[in-house]
Parts: sequence; structure tokens; C-alpha cells
Amino acid sequence: MPKIIKADLIQLFDFPRMRILQSMEVAHCPHAVFFNAADEQCITCHQGEECVWINHNDEMVAMEQKSVNDLTQQLLVAVDFVDSSLSPHHLSRRNCQCENCVWLAKVQLVLQGDSLSK
Repeated sequence: MPKIIKADLIQLFDFPRMRILQSMEVAHCPHAVFFNAADEQCITCHQGEECVWINHNDEMVAMEQKSVNDLTQQLLVAVDFVDSSLSPHHLSRRNCQCENCVWLAKVQLVLQGDSLSK
């Protein structure tokens, strides 16, 4: 099992935060993107998963206090989000240098135990 460095994981959260927030329609959110599990509007909102992810992983959350396993799981959710937003021409990612593919490659390196600071 690779030795994953927590600081490298934490560093990778900036990009998906930005991408997820950019994709969300927040103008009419009564809670300003703070998921409220007791509110019917939040429960049925089509952006519920993104909102929950943002609330668990935004800049205000003490990421350093989370376990490597928890950070890894949350990062994999972000990978799924970014991956699902790619257009079909990204099928050959080895050569693609767009910010999405570059970030996905960094995540893969970190999850394999390679450090971003190399």
C-alpha cells in the first residue's frame, strides 16, 4: 500500500472546490450553499451532492484534522465530478494538458504515493 502524504492530499482540494462552485447555481440558494439536512428544499435540490461536498471540504474546514482515508475518499468524489465533466475528446488524457487533466494526473500520482513536491 502506498504511503500517501496528507499535505499533498490537502493541496489537491483547491481545484475541485473551484470547479464545483463554478458549476453550481447558487443565486437562489436560501442557505448560501450551506447544506441544511432539515430543509426540504436542500434535500430535493439537484445540487445536493455538490453542496454537501463543498460543506465538508471548503476552506473553512480544518482539513489537517481529517484522516488520510477520509481525505482520500472525499478526493475520489471530486475526481468523479471532474471526470464526469470532461468532454469526449479527453479520452486520450496522456497528451491533454488542460487544467482538468493535469489535476487528475496529480491526484493519480499522490494516490500512488508520489509527492507533489518532487
